[in-house]
Amino acid sequence: MRFAILKAGTAYRGARERLGDFSGMFTALLARPGQRWDVHDVEHGHFPDRVEDYSGYVITGSRASAYDADPWVTRLLQTIRAIHGRGIPLLGVCFGHQAVAQALGGRVGPNPKGWDLGVRTLALTPAGDASPLLRGAPRSLTAFELHGDAVLAPPDGAVRLAGSTHTEWEMFALGAATLCLQGHPEFDADVLREAATRLGGAGAVPPEVVERALGSLATPVPHGFWRERLGAFLTGGASATETATRATGIA
Repeated sequence: MRFAILKAGTAYRGARERLGDFSGMFTALLARPGQRWDVHDVEHGHFPDRVEDYSGYVITGSRASAYDADPWVTRLLQTIRAIHGRGIPLLGVCFGHQAVAQALGGRVGPNPKGWDLGVRTLALTPAGDASPLLRGAPRSLTAFELHGDAVLAPPDGAVRLAGSTHTEWEMFALGAATLCLQGHPEFDADVLREAATRLGGAGAVPPEVVERALGSLATPVPHGFWRERLGAFLTGGASATETATRATGIA
């Protein structure tokens, strides 16, 4: 199977050197033996020639906003509509989550509650509890958060799977082949620590938000759970996650 990472931004230097930028983080999280993973630097105008050339897509985070008027953002939204229209598995993460919502008729803007940094506990909705993707999730399902924008209004037909005290639309599905997460399953604590420290040092984020973020990093994040469930989603869409739910206690 052949997959594409639509790389929409660049990690901070320490994370790049240690993990190979956002593309390295996602391949480490999701790639399986026998798969091919290509990286398209969409932020700099490099897109797949044909969306049907791939079995699935991942859209990364970015320092851009999904409502920016930059030509590459406009083209990315068009590409999202093409992927979704063909029913190809599509995973949007952080900016990718927001870009999918924006492309498919939702609305994205600054989060009214401000920046969210650090480890955040997600609350599953009834739809999330019933979803094969999340069935058997850890009782305290957590994710790394690094965002100032949020999905303020979802696309028509979106099913909210999880929210948090800071962000209502933390996770949603749209049909069987499009899945979006506001949090970062690809991060580790050091990636978040570097980002929070840099943003705080630049005055982009209030000191109290940075303090909370750094204090939250002792909270465990279930990398194994995210790896199993998101990998199953990409290889077969939502129905494939039935297989992953048979493995319990993944953490």
